Amino acid sequence: YLSEDENAKSFYNYKKSIDAIEQIIADKQTENIDRKRLVETINKQYAGLEISQQVSSNITSLENNNTFSIVTAHQLNVFGGPLYYIYKIAQTISTCNQLKQQFPNYNFVPVYWLGSEDHDFEEINHIHLYNKKIEWTDKQGGATGEYTSNSLLSLIEEIKTILNVDDSNDLIALFKNAYSQPTLTQATRFLVNALFGEYGLVVVDGNDTAFKKQYADVMKDELLNQHSFKLVMEQLSKLETKGYKQQAFPREINLFYLSKNSRERIEYNAESSQYVVLNTEFKFTKEEILSELQNNAERFSPNVILRPLFQQKILPALAYIGGAGELSYWLQLKPVFDFYKVNFPQLILRNSVLFLNSSVSKKIEKIGFQPQDFFKDTEELKKEFIANNTEEDIDVSSYKNELEITFAGYFKENNKFAVVNFPGIQTLPLLTSSSVSSFLLISNGPQLFPKALPERINI
Repeated sequence: YLSEDENAKSFYNYKKSIDAIEQIIADKQTENIDRKRLVETINKQYAGLEISQQVSSNITSLENNNTFSIVTAHQLNVFGGPLYYIYKIAQTISTCNQLKQQFPNYNFVPVYWLGSEDHDFEEINHIHLYNKKIEWTDKQGGATGEYTSNSLLSLIEEIKTILNVDDSNDLIALFKNAYSQPTLTQATRFLVNALFGEYGLVVVDGNDTAFKKQYADVMKDELLNQHSFKLVMEQLSKLETKGYKQQAFPREINLFYLSKNSRERIEYNAESSQYVVLNTEFKFTKEEILSELQNNAERFSPNVILRPLFQQKILPALAYIGGAGELSYWLQLKPVFDFYKVNFPQLILRNSVLFLNSSVSKKIEKIGFQPQDFFKDTEELKKEFIANNTEEDIDVSSYKNELEITFAGYFKENNKFAVVNFPGIQTLPLLTSSSVSSFLLISNGPQLFPKALPERINI
């Protein structure tokens, strides 16, 4: 996808270029987004939380047809989790600013979609701080967004002890205020809003009755017809034919059922003609589960196959910013979007950031590079390193005759030939593959090629 390989072009709609934005806007405008309900629901989610003028303005703006969103999503990692969680949000904000400059007639709202329905507690329950693991052990079960968060307060004291500097006081106070909120969803919204509210970031929780009702038609079709499983399996077959690996595994029914402290898969049992919620006592006939969906849509939760569609159906989103693994499974899903007539967004790989401490910076300087050099191609860097660290030009022509003489008798006696290709030198008969290791041993032994690296020799 990133290199625009011909083999991958059928798996997405738009190139990874800002030039595609106007077409994406035109395509997204054909969809019927319930913007009024979107704004009402987001405002309810923010009730009781102090928000900036930028956030308030962006939420209100979403009701206008010339406003669109750029979205990232992430689980509710405690205390901000791994740094790429922050990078994704920062890039989402930056992308909206860039788009506004290039397309001033439109508004672009950065959105962080809370992964509040995810139930992988071990994925979110820790951070690493100065080589120490701070771990939350209060596993409550079910969707992590529903976890009560006050048991995290004791860990804040542990963080304070590790930091042990006055400069951390504001951060410690922020953590205490955030994790005094009733649930992990509310705590995460509080924390992210405190960090990014001044930049207009809007935090959206998909685990909301109003949003689930908007998605009920898709979930009903999933229960009755399992279209997503068939569509994704066909797409996986195409991907594998072109040499790509599967990233996310589809189920016949790609929905979970939410109950107190539980988020479990729904399966259909053909023998009993019932829908069964695994690891629970919940069982439904066809009529019962459709009634449950109609009356309690919030109890149904899309998995990794249907969550992206849910997000795009609710939001006027043009692009999604995610990690390499995320984008890989999104590329499995285009047929599902096409089937439900929801526009498949542009996919943007999240930025990566590497902090250089003084020790690493000195090492870089010592070998003759500057930090900006590392944005160059790897092979180009290798060539520069060789050039910078070779006192004189390498000339292997003087070794050609020596090699021929050394192995001439062996070639004649054993009737074995191979070709060693030295750039700029005529081809030289050498050993077959059965004896290549012998040549490598000799050539790497008595400094046959002083200061030369293997890149100079193609065997």
